[in-house]
Amino acid sequence: MSQLYSNRQLIFSDDNNDKESISVIILETFDTSSSYGLYLWPCSPILAQFIWYNRNDFIGKNILEIGAGTSLPGLVAAKIGAQNVVLCDNPKIDQWLSLINETLKMNSMIADRIRIESLNWYDEKSIDTLIKKYFPSNIDIIIGSDIFFHKKDFETIIALLDKLFLNENASIKFIGTIERRSRSTMLKLNHLIGIWNMKLEIIPLSYFNGETIYPNIVAGHDILLFFIMKDNIKE
Repeated sequence: MSQLYSNRQLIFSDDNNDKESISVIILETFDTSSSYGLYLWPCSPILAQFIWYNRNDFIGKNILEIGAGTSLPGLVAAKIGAQNVVLCDNPKIDQWLSLINETLKMNSMIADRIRIESLNWYDEKSIDTLIKKYFPSNIDIIIGSDIFFHKKDFETIIALLDKLFLNENASIKFIGTIERRSRSTMLKLNHLIGIWNMKLEIIPLSYFNGETIYPNIVAGHDILLFFIMKDNIKE
C-alpha cells in the first residue's frame, strides 16, 4: 500500500468477559484529495460497537453496508458471525476497491462471506443492479455510518432506502449513525423521514456502551445511533 495509508487496530470486548473479544484492522488515508470516505470517522466505531454489543441479533444474518468506506461496521459484523456481508461504496471513489481488498487480507476474512459491490446512489442503474442481485431475499439488515454527511444528499439517500425497503418485507431496517454538525442536521432528516412515510427511532448510546467506546476517536463529537424503517401504519 501507498505510504499515504496507515492501519489502525480496534478491539471490541466485554468488560465482564475478557476472553470474548474481536480485533479488526482497518486501513485509512489522511489524503483528503482521494476521498473523505477512506478515513475512520467517529460515527464508525459507534455503529461497530452497537453491532458488537448486539451480536446475537447479527449472527447468521445478511448485512448490507452502504457508503462503507473503511468498512469497520461491516467487518465487525463479519467477524461476529454474520452469514454474508455486502460492502458497497461509490466506484468513483479513487482507491476504495484496492483499500478494502487489502483490508480484507489483513483481517484474514473468509472470502465467501464478504461481497464487494459498487453503489452510486445518484445512479439508477447502479441501484437497480444491486437490487436485482440481493433483493428481496438476500439482505436482512442495512447499515451505514455517517452517510448523512452533506445535507444536499439527505433526500437522495432516503429515496435509496425507500427503494430497498420496497423490495423487502416490513421487518427490514436501516441502522445508522450520524453526527449532529449543526442544529439543522436532525431537523432536516426528521422532515424527510416524515415525507417519505418512514419512522426514525433513536437508540441512546448508553444502551450499548457506545458513550465510552474509543474516546480518542469519538470524544467531542455529538453522535446519534438510530433505526429507520418504513412506516406501514396508515392513518
